[in-house]
Amino acid sequence: MGDLFGLISGVLGPLLVLVVLVVPLIVVHELGHLIAARRRGIAVEEFGIGFPPRVAVLYRGTRTLLTLNALPFGGFVRMAGATEGSQEPDGWDRASLSSKVVVMLAGIMVNLAVAFLLMLALAGPLAERGELLLADVQPGSPADSAGIVAGDRISSLNGVPFDRFETPLVGLRESAGREVRLTVLDQAGASREITVRLRTMEEAAGQGVLGISIADLLPAGPLERPLVDVVRLAAVRTIEAGMAILGGLVDLITAPFQGAEDAPALSGPVGIAVGVAGAAERLGFSGFIQIAALLSANLAILNVLPIPPLDGGRVAALLLRRLLGGERGRRVEQALVTAGALAMLLLFFWITLGDLGTIFGGGT
Repeated sequence: MGDLFGLISGVLGPLLVLVVLVVPLIVVHELGHLIAARRRGIAVEEFGIGFPPRVAVLYRGTRTLLTLNALPFGGFVRMAGATEGSQEPDGWDRASLSSKVVVMLAGIMVNLAVAFLLMLALAGPLAERGELLLADVQPGSPADSAGIVAGDRISSLNGVPFDRFETPLVGLRESAGREVRLTVLDQAGASREITVRLRTMEEAAGQGVLGISIADLLPAGPLERPLVDVVRLAAVRTIEAGMAILGGLVDLITAPFQGAEDAPALSGPVGIAVGVAGAAERLGFSGFIQIAALLSANLAILNVLPIPPLDGGRVAALLLRRLLGGERGRRVEQALVTAGALAMLLLFFWITLGDLGTIFGGGT
């Protein structure tokens, strides 16, 4: 019975994460398309949560149906007059090129806005101080010479507390070769200020500038910042999240040509859901929000790529159709969208197989 319960919870946990975390971000993305279409005078026949078959009609508007569908893996917007040659005056086919481009890009902008708002919450009201719990201290290291021992916690660097959702070792490395002031708490909670000179980067090779091993970054209460710093930090983190996914894609594409032994790992929705479900207790609510922000930024950047049926690819196909003109442009657009959809479907299938192989095969 225990094994059965473990199996059920092991399946339901990732499924719950998928429904609660990934799907809402996709639905919000589609909502951006809906809002932009309505504002540009394009009628929308259906806004679907999940993919067909349809389960229920949640709301029946003048022109738009809000539906709940059986497959909980995203959402969709069905435009009126989307078929080639449609004569509906407020349909997609008769809309201007500029209106179509605005509608396609709206989903991207909404995901970026969601990422920024979530980052804003993490930098402001949800910001947490972090304390470095030390697992080990190297003999003869700067930390050892300063009297720091395993089990101590470091709570600030030069009077600035650590942010639980940043990498505290970056600040230490930036201070390599200089004296820094650390706030250290022993296992009884007694606090003391320590001044220590860090190793230079040359001296620190393979050892670290302070000479410590970190067991965990523990939550240590709220972290207050001025509003200006909150907004600036949220913007920086949103940009960094987008740049990180671009860097990962570049590494993935160039790895085979660089003779890399370990190709960058790529996870799909299944891998993400399993990873988040496994770390849910350690992440907590703020960690869950941080992952949602990262995923929203990643979803926005991925959709910029000029690959149909992604939004950027749809825009590229529309522009190419206008450039070629007439029947030739229409055929090229349809061919690109169809080929792109098949390629994305195969990629999704391949990534999901990899995720399942890692989960059930015990890979890393």
